[in-house]
Amino acid sequence: MLRLLAGAAARTFGARAAVVTGATTLTFADLDRLSDQVAAGLAHRGARVGDVVALALPDGPEFVICYVAAAKIGAVTAGIGTDRVELLTLLDPAIVITVPRVLPPLAGLDVVTLPAERGERGRDPYDPARLGGLCRAEPPPPPFPPDPGRPVVITFTSGRTGPPKAVLFGNRQLEAIRAHGAGDRWATGQDARLVPHPLGRLGFATRLPIFLQTGRTCHVLPAWSEDAAMRVLREHRIGVLQGSPVQLSHILACGGDLPDLTLILSSGAPAPPELIRQLRDRYGVPVCNRYICTEAGLGLGTRPDDPPEDAEVSVGRPRGGVDVSIRDEDGRLLPHDAHGEVLLRSDAVMSGYVGNRTEQTVFAKDGFVRTGDRGYIDRTGRLHLVGRVS
Repeated sequence: MLRLLAGAAARTFGARAAVVTGATTLTFADLDRLSDQVAAGLAHRGARVGDVVALALPDGPEFVICYVAAAKIGAVTAGIGTDRVELLTLLDPAIVITVPRVLPPLAGLDVVTLPAERGERGRDPYDPARLGGLCRAEPPPPPFPPDPGRPVVITFTSGRTGPPKAVLFGNRQLEAIRAHGAGDRWATGQDARLVPHPLGRLGFATRLPIFLQTGRTCHVLPAWSEDAAMRVLREHRIGVLQGSPVQLSHILACGGDLPDLTLILSSGAPAPPELIRQLRDRYGVPVCNRYICTEAGLGLGTRPDDPPEDAEVSVGRPRGGVDVSIRDEDGRLLPHDAHGEVLLRSDAVMSGYVGNRTEQTVFAKDGFVRTGDRGYIDRTGRLHLVGRVS
């Protein structure tokens, strides 16, 4: 799937920026070409279909290139970044790709260290020398027959409510997420976004097909800060501000103007009503409240044209093939306004956990996934979150 989308995006969007980090720009054409060369390099090192390729890389172009390259040979990407290297213990990677001074010596693993610091950091366009010898100037292996069940990416829960878990998604789930977010349209791609979370997390790792199909430029910060975020939002006149409630509160505290803003999206944790009101009052744009758990793949959220109160008191109504259920501790369905555990179901629900987290009690018998969150659905269909299940 990613292989086909990367090629189509290269033909459709060409020299448009796909990933921008500082002054370094990776175009859609270069993403497809360089990921072909890295795919050939991974295959030359022995990576095969179903092997795990772990990316202990900073957020930026190399991460995206290696992710697409792994998908092109049927390997599974696990993006652990540079500050959660302990997540390697959940995996059995065939290859680990990193940069200097990130990993300790790892016996028995094939570790590729990219000379990412060799190139000129401010050089535009992207310098392929930062990929080192991982690139091979030859075609990648031929494509495989379509397989909806083939695993593609492992992403990780945040660890806010317990040890991080490795969550597996395949072609079937990525296709459901793509269809939900982009449908059949190949957009003009003018709606650039600042990516608020690490690239190995759900928001990028499973939404890359949407970015490829829509031609959306992703602005990536090596490390998020409110000052860096404000600078990118202003310089590139980005119209949509995304972030967690904590990130959005820091943006708000900066006190700076964002004259090009048209929409704010809050996600990742329940947003206090006062924060939603303050953002709306400060910037004069709709604020949407989104809700998802990593295992569910897709969630729900308020819409820009919903009544303003909806985002203050709820996370919206289900739509687009996402089902929501409120159940008691025995799994019985609860009526409107009754508090219980929130369960989600869609075609994007994970395949399961990997590593030493193999328990599947997170699944209900009818395909719903338990979120661990407590809430209720009111009589207008809005989902309200009230805490965690004890």
